[in-house]
Amino acid sequence: MPFKRSGLQNKIIIIIAIAVISVVSVSTYIAMWLTRLPVEEELYRKNVAQARLTAQQLVQDQLFQKRESLLQTLRQIQTIFPGVQQSDVYLHDPGHHLIATTAPGGEHLELDSLPGVKNYYEYEWIDEDQLTIETADGKYWIISSALRDGGHVVGCLDLKISKARSNLITLALVKRNLVLTLASLAVLILVIHIFFLRTVRAPMQEMVRVMESAEGGQLSIRADVSNQDETGQLSEHLNRMLARIENFNTELANKVKEATAELAERNEELKRINEELFETQKSLARSERLAVAGQLAASLAHEIGTPLNSISGHVQLLARKKTGDSVSDRRLQIIESQIENIVRTVKQLLSWTHKFEMSIQPLDLRHVLEEAMLLSSLALQHRKIKVRTEWAQGLPHIYGDSGYLQQVFLNLINNSMDAMPRGGGLRICLNRAAGGEQREVVMEFTDTGEGIAPETLAHIFEPMFTTKRMGTGAGLGLAICDQIIRQHGGTIQVESELKRGTRFTIVLPVDCREKAEAAAVVSPAVSAVNMVD
Repeated sequence: MPFKRSGLQNKIIIIIAIAVISVVSVSTYIAMWLTRLPVEEELYRKNVAQARLTAQQLVQDQLFQKRESLLQTLRQIQTIFPGVQQSDVYLHDPGHHLIATTAPGGEHLELDSLPGVKNYYEYEWIDEDQLTIETADGKYWIISSALRDGGHVVGCLDLKISKARSNLITLALVKRNLVLTLASLAVLILVIHIFFLRTVRAPMQEMVRVMESAEGGQLSIRADVSNQDETGQLSEHLNRMLARIENFNTELANKVKEATAELAERNEELKRINEELFETQKSLARSERLAVAGQLAASLAHEIGTPLNSISGHVQLLARKKTGDSVSDRRLQIIESQIENIVRTVKQLLSWTHKFEMSIQPLDLRHVLEEAMLLSSLALQHRKIKVRTEWAQGLPHIYGDSGYLQQVFLNLINNSMDAMPRGGGLRICLNRAAGGEQREVVMEFTDTGEGIAPETLAHIFEPMFTTKRMGTGAGLGLAICDQIIRQHGGTIQVESELKRGTRFTIVLPVDCREKAEAAAVVSPAVSAVNMVD
C-alpha cells in the first residue's frame, strides 16, 4: 500500500491532517447548529425593528392615504430587504380592511385566518404595538406592527419574512471559519514539515548513511550528533554499537578460526562414523550370508548326517578286519579320514545353528538408539531423510544385550532408508507401555516410505523372504530381528499402508532375564547368524 511505503514524515503529516480534518468537520457541523439559533434570533430582532420603523415611516408620510405611493413603498421595502416576501397594510376606519398588498394574486395576510391560530393569545406579543407568529411549516415569520397616528391605532402593517436568510448567514459564517481553519492547517503542516526536515529527517539520513557504510565493511565511520534529543541519543547509541562491533571484529575472526578447526575435527569424526557405518553394513550383509549358510547347514545335517554315520560305521568295521592287502587298508584309511573331515565340516556348520549367546546387562535404551542413529546419520543425510525423535522422561534402564539390540535398530533404520529412495521422514519414539505397572518400554519406527503390500506384510518375518532385488538381501534381516526380540522376551509388530508409510513397534520388558532364559529356540535357519556387535 502507498501509505506503508511512505516515509515517517509523510505518515505523521497524513495522520495529523486526517485528525485535524475530522475534528474540523465535526466542529463545523456542531458550529452550524450552535450558530444557527443565535443568528436566527438576531435576524428576528432586526426584522422586528425594521417592521416597527417601516410602520412609523408610513404614518409619518401619511402613505396609507395614498394607495399608489403606499404600494410603491411596500415594493421598495421588499427590494431593500430581500427577506421580506409579502407586505400588507390594513386600515381600521372603523372596519378592518386591506388597502394594499404585494401578493401577486392579491392574497392578503389575515392573521385570524392563519392555520392553527384560534385567538390572539397564541400570538407572540412583542409589545402593545407589535406581535409575530411563525408559520406552520416553520419557514416564515409574520410580523404585524400597528400604525399609530396621534396616539390612535389607525391600521396595521403585516410583513411576511423568510427565515432562509438566517441559514445563508449561518453558512457564510461557517464557511469563513472553515477557510480560516484550513489555512491554519496548511500553516501547521508546513511548520511540521520544516520541523521534521531539520530535526528528524536529517539525523535519520545521517544514520542511514553510516549503517550503509557499516554494511559495506567500513566500521570506522561514525554519525554526526547534531542535537541532544531522541534522535541524538539514537545516533550516540549507533556510534557505540559500531565501536563495539569494530572491537569484536578481531575476536570474531579468532572464533571463526577456532570454529573452523573444530569443524575439521567434526569432519574427521563424521568420516570415522561413516567408516563404522560401512563396516556395520558389511556386517549386516555378512549376517545375511551366514543365515543362508545356517539354513544350508541345517539341511546338510538332516540330509547327510544319518547316511554319513552309517557309512562311517561300516568303514570302521572293514578297517578292523585286516585283509592283508596294504592297498585296500590304505584306501580304507583314506575313506575314514575323509569321512571325519566331512563330519567336522558339518559340526562347524551346526555350531552356527545354536541359539544366540547373549550378554544380558543393564543398559540405557535411549543411548543404544542414539548410537544406532549416529552410525546411520551420514546415510540418512545423504538420502535426504529427516529424523525426528521423541524420548519420554524418566525411562528406566532395562536388561538386554546392547550389541544385538543395536543390530535390530540398524536393520530397521536401513529398511526405512530403502523404503524412501527419494527422501522422507523417520520418527523414532521411546516411551513406557500404557496401562498396567508399566514394566515394559515401547519403541516405534515410523517412516513415510512406499509402504508394504498386504499380501507381503504377513511374510516379512519369515526366513529367506525378501522383496528386494536379487543381490541386495537374502531375506533374513527381519527374521533375525524377530528372533533377537523374542530372546529378549519382547515382541515386534508391523503396520503398513501403500504410499503412506510403515511403522514397526517393539515392546521389551524392563527385566528380561527370566523371559530370555525361557524363550524357545527358533528354527536353525534363523538363529544361525553370528551377529557382530
